[in-house]
Amino acid sequence: MSHQPSRHWASPAAAPASARDRDPAFAFRLRRLPLFLAAAIVMALPASTGAQSVPAFSGRYRFTFTVSRSCPAQMQVGPLSVVMNVSEATITSGAEISGESASPSEDPSNGRFVLQRAGTRLHGPSAASTIEVGLVTEGQYRIWMRVMTDGTAAVSSGGRARASGTALGEVELSLASDASGNPIAGGYCFIYTADHQWSLEPA
Repeated sequence: MSHQPSRHWASPAAAPASARDRDPAFAFRLRRLPLFLAAAIVMALPASTGAQSVPAFSGRYRFTFTVSRSCPAQMQVGPLSVVMNVSEATITSGAEISGESASPSEDPSNGRFVLQRAGTRLHGPSAASTIEVGLVTEGQYRIWMRVMTDGTAAVSSGGRARASGTALGEVELSLASDASGNPIAGGYCFIYTADHQWSLEPA
């Protein structure tokens, strides 16, 4: 389909003097032309995601996890937290944030999370290696999980990166003092459970 030039975008020289005389609004529209162009340029610019203002994740963080309200009542014990060492590395599609327990008595391979960062959006898995070996929390519990997380990165009051979001997947609770790793009664939440809550705050 051929493009027909609009009379609203014509230059002053392209319009006969008689046309300008007959149309008093013509000059007014021309005076407004730079404003229309400026508005069009601004609208064409990509929206800022705020990613440049959120620094890389690095150092000691507290990973906090709260099970979904749809999990058994025995699991509603409040936020479960694990202090973790977190780092961020650049990858082709953005950045990758990974974390593992900072406890000297914890095997780092017992559990970790890996989140892909695109701007301020975070997405990725968090898991423990086996049901018997989960992550010992700062309280009396050991948490085993296999979840997929989504979240958003932001800047903490201290200027470091922080994050929070939701997770989908299965979670199990056992007592840290129980070497068998067997879950507490009612301590298992189904694999497709949604609306777990998590956060990652500077520690």
